[in-house]
Amino acid sequence: MSGKRTAPRAEEFAQSARHVLFVEGGGQNAVDPQVLAALLGNTGVSVQAMGPSYHVASAAEALHEYHPDYYFLVDRDHHDRRIVEKSWRKFPDPATSNLLIWRRRELENYFLIPEYLEQSQFLSCTSVRLRNTIRNTAQTRIFLDVANLVITRLREELKKNWIKHFSSSTGLETKEKALKKLLNRPEFGTMKRRVAQKVRADLIERTFKKCCKEFLGDEDKPEFGAGGWMEMISGKHVLPKVINHCFRVRDTQGRALPQKERPEVVLKDLLRKPLADQPDDFQELHRLISERVNA
Repeated sequence: MSGKRTAPRAEEFAQSARHVLFVEGGGQNAVDPQVLAALLGNTGVSVQAMGPSYHVASAAEALHEYHPDYYFLVDRDHHDRRIVEKSWRKFPDPATSNLLIWRRRELENYFLIPEYLEQSQFLSCTSVRLRNTIRNTAQTRIFLDVANLVITRLREELKKNWIKHFSSSTGLETKEKALKKLLNRPEFGTMKRRVAQKVRADLIERTFKKCCKEFLGDEDKPEFGAGGWMEMISGKHVLPKVINHCFRVRDTQGRALPQKERPEVVLKDLLRKPLADQPDDFQELHRLISERVNA
């Protein structure tokens, strides 16, 4: 097989616009591309879904050399703050991968900002009730997200490149020799001790308490202004419940829309409001894309 690199078939992803922003989501009903199209509609960039985040990140790595006008945007998920901020400082950077990472866990987390949601024409409750609903809905799953963050961090630490491949066939000339040399690799014992250390109950408890503090600050439950729960909780799960409790969304005949259709309507409506009224990251994304398209 030749070692020559060939360009990926970019036409499988985009066939029309020169400037394309690829985001997470699958199918025609994916939320991210539809709501971001509302935000970026006047920039000249086409927004398209490309499946889960690892598909988007992989495409960003593979395509940047061949398509500098393709941009990629993914949820923050478990990414470290330093990596996130680096992506914003360097975006768009065709010399790397044109990959941008949201500062909040998911796109939906930006719509948990009460002051932003209050601008919606579909809001059907008071500001006090809206805030209470956001806070109470977050409370129902916050420790699920904390516990899962502990697991994610543990998995990320343990999957680092802890053993390298053999670089020479010396000592591996036969099946028996190869097996013996493989079993004698000291890294296996090191990894076993490392795993045992990482999964000690006291260390897991320490990490759990640290994550609780990151989410809640010094509080025992979600409170506005305390901790980073609004950025770190799963907005995809919290936001739809908030919208179903606090928003009245109807079709042109005055009939209530099905619950699963309401979030998209509310989000797209908010994103059509003046750019100055949008969250800071939305304004910055709009500026970065506009500058690149008009360069």
